[in-house]
Amino acid sequence: MSFTVKKTDYLIIGSGVAGLNAAIEAAKHGEVLLVTKSTLDESSSYWAQGGVAAVLADTDSYEKHISDTLDAGRGYCDPEAVEILVREGADRVKELINNGMPFERTNGALNLGMEGGHSNRRILHANGAATGKALVDFLTSKIRENDQITITENVFVYDLISDDNRCFGALAYVYDEDKVVQIQSKATVLATGGYSGLYTRSTNPHTSTGDGLWLALNHGAILKDLEFIQFHPTVFYSSKGDGFLISEAVRGEGGRLYNASGERFMEKYPDLELSPRDVVSKEIFNQIAKQDKEFVYLDLTHLDSEKIRNRFPGLIQRIEDRGIDITKEGIPVAPAAHYCIGGIETGLDGETNIKGLYACGEVAATGVHGANRLASNSLLECLVFSKRAIDHASKIRESSRLIGVNMKPFTLSSDLEEPFLVQKKIVTSLLNRFAGIERNDSGLHQALDQINSELKSPMYHQGNEYFFLRMMEMVNIAELIIVGALNRKESRGVHFRNDFPEPDDTQKEPMRFYRNRFNKVQAVS
Repeated sequence: MSFTVKKTDYLIIGSGVAGLNAAIEAAKHGEVLLVTKSTLDESSSYWAQGGVAAVLADTDSYEKHISDTLDAGRGYCDPEAVEILVREGADRVKELINNGMPFERTNGALNLGMEGGHSNRRILHANGAATGKALVDFLTSKIRENDQITITENVFVYDLISDDNRCFGALAYVYDEDKVVQIQSKATVLATGGYSGLYTRSTNPHTSTGDGLWLALNHGAILKDLEFIQFHPTVFYSSKGDGFLISEAVRGEGGRLYNASGERFMEKYPDLELSPRDVVSKEIFNQIAKQDKEFVYLDLTHLDSEKIRNRFPGLIQRIEDRGIDITKEGIPVAPAAHYCIGGIETGLDGETNIKGLYACGEVAATGVHGANRLASNSLLECLVFSKRAIDHASKIRESSRLIGVNMKPFTLSSDLEEPFLVQKKIVTSLLNRFAGIERNDSGLHQALDQINSELKSPMYHQGNEYFFLRMMEMVNIAELIIVGALNRKESRGVHFRNDFPEPDDTQKEPMRFYRNRFNKVQAVS
């Protein structure tokens, strides 16, 4: 294994929309190194089937979008962050359009779709339900044309470099070259995505395990709101566990939900199938609990099948490849962990409490989503706050500098892979069972006890070893999710406690975590 040092002005860790857009913005100010854990087409953004919400129609307004976002967030949003998201978001989307982003049009006019929780048609799509892929491909093409940006794929960032509350870069292992790299940078941007890949059923890639959170936490950053994990209501159900997301836009075009008895159970809600995601997910969860099937049906048989196929060509093809005839039968769906609202606490410019360290996208807790993310606001958040982070970072005048770094060799021990996989299976099972759509004190304590008795004891210290690091931090993130859920003794948005089923405004203070001087994680008082 070799070792090398690289210097750059901006280090971007992660290749979803937040990371890609941050790299493009940073290239206006200096040299950029973008590293990603896998490849550019394995981010959560790449697989995002929703669209991008933006106020573009004369019949719409910023005030309506702001109100919809605040309502969906269940009184827990940061109003200032929401206003920035909506107002600046429209500008970011207009810039994309002017730069050639191929959003769908009819006779030259942009198609604006409807999704749950929105009071107006304001959702832009591209390639039917493959908006994330289209946007990632578009931004990637711009990056590959830019000589200021270097991309390195298949990189495991295992530590940050910091000193005196200042971040100077990161330490990374490059799989393909069997090489450790010390990356020195004046500004480091974490855009590593969320942690819903820790759940058994998830719409996210297996790489979404919260790496950015523990990297930041280990160097003094604050994490908050980890208990708020949004489940997407309609994920194709497969007994093999290889489901895929059925875009909310399908319900926006008229898809209906039925239980195993053929009852349209969302009719009791004013917004029917377009109710906010927390409402739909919880209702599907309750329907499944009362029947002998582990799924409900998303029915399209009453719709124009050719129109639906033309609207969502790739998605409908995947459904039909599973043997479902959308003209004659419903699509089996069930909720799955989809989006993590909690993450690294940031200010309005993506800045953390560590100088030179920024976070944007799903890894960040900006306050825009509150207790329940409004559909199609996530890609918008990526665009808005990645630019704000770079605008803020561009004002840093000091360059990166070499500091004393413990360069204990990074190792990858194949004999630890099996223990890691065993632990991961236990973690995913615990989270799904006790920290999913419904939670309670008894179950959460059972999960916490099991983590302490079964998962922490085998974690003997292995230094900078790949599987050990992943094992340790996976367990730690799971523990913080559970502790956050235990301490929030109320139900709000995507966090539902059946032993505390009502909201309690005395519980609105976020649960924050940091590492104390004894290197123990504790709640911020």
